[in-house]
Amino acid sequence: MSILKVEQLVCGYHPKYPVIKGLSFSVEDGQFVGVVGPNGSGKTTLLRALIGMVTRSQGSIYVSQYRLENLDRRDLARRIALVPQLMEPVEGFSVEELIMLGRTPYFDRLKFDDKRDRAAVRWAIRELKLQDLKDRPVAELSGGEFQRVAIARALAQQPKVMLLDEPTSHLDIRYQVRICKLLRKLRSRRSIIATFHDLNLASRYCSRLILLKDGELVAAGSPENVVTPENIWKAYRLKVTVRSNPRTRKAKYVLLP
Repeated sequence: MSILKVEQLVCGYHPKYPVIKGLSFSVEDGQFVGVVGPNGSGKTTLLRALIGMVTRSQGSIYVSQYRLENLDRRDLARRIALVPQLMEPVEGFSVEELIMLGRTPYFDRLKFDDKRDRAAVRWAIRELKLQDLKDRPVAELSGGEFQRVAIARALAQQPKVMLLDEPTSHLDIRYQVRICKLLRKLRSRRSIIATFHDLNLASRYCSRLILLKDGELVAAGSPENVVTPENIWKAYRLKVTVRSNPRTRKAKYVLLP
């Protein structure tokens, strides 16, 4: 079942200069989709378009059976959550309080968190293994710890789709692997779409890849079908050797010249 469908999407920040050009794809329930491509290929713009932050000049976006423009901000936030790349710690908030902000789409006008909200936050804290950090000020967290808190806040929204823009950027390799393993686990209850610069990391943990160049689709499908020397040449103009992971026999690894 398609949880998200994009048809002939054209969008950008100026009508005369589209960033995304005629892009079509669909995301099935429970998939972990990695969006990859060189700088300027439109990865971040695509995520923003999926939550209505970038104006479409052509095409359609469907969230489940609903057209994006027919969902108000509250309904959309209950279906899609975004973890931006440059999210900064908020002074004066504890970990638990920041995660509670993910419940904002469910708050009534005159009533804030109730039992359901608190239960959702406790669940997100358990899923991300943040029990020991829940009372800590977020300003005191390391980069890897704060990234887990940002994901927990999105998880507390209980969305059908989670969007993450470069979730492993600025993290050391240990936290990169930890975050990717976490996202792969979380897809059992929702779909994950994340942008990556690291092709090897995306190939290892994503179930599907979308390769972009200049806002256009180069290839889409399983990592073994997308990460090929031919596709990498088309997207990056770089001649590489690609090998399969001998242990998994699926994920591919790019060896630079």
